[in-house]
Amino acid sequence: MANNLQRAWREIASAGALKAKLVILFYRMATLWRSRNPLLKLLGLPFVIFNKLVSECLFCVEIPHHARIGYGLKIYHPHSVVIGRDVIIGENCILRQGVTIGNVTHRDGRISNSPVLGNDIEFGANAIVIGDIHIGDGATIGAGTVVTKDLPAGAVAVGNGFRIIHADKQV
Repeated sequence: MANNLQRAWREIASAGALKAKLVILFYRMATLWRSRNPLLKLLGLPFVIFNKLVSECLFCVEIPHHARIGYGLKIYHPHSVVIGRDVIIGENCILRQGVTIGNVTHRDGRISNSPVLGNDIEFGANAIVIGDIHIGDGATIGAGTVVTKDLPAGAVAVGNGFRIIHADKQV
């Protein structure tokens, strides 16, 4: 527990602008609600509400406490960032303004699984990652790129209907 608190504090301290620090702090505090410890669960409840009110309403950043996000998250220019409820993001990822990561609702009403992202992934502004896909460690997703298929580790994806312009051979 103490180690996680230290990692969270280092993450917040290095997050950049004050708005990004607050968004990440509120998310981390809201995740206490997921704890099995009844005291931590009780402490986390106000932060779940506070996270929703401040992050979503004031900062326009939607990061639900259900999302699983590794430590080291950085959000540059945190505005209009949307992360789905069941998204899994690895450690040391970078998000920029307008990034959307979530699932897809099909025409027949079925909802896909959410994306699973590895470590050290960097997103350009307005990048979109949707659907039941996996993105490997160290991938870079360019500004405005729409990703709907798996990306291998180390890939660099650009464009709408993306193309991979570089991919590491090692997996």
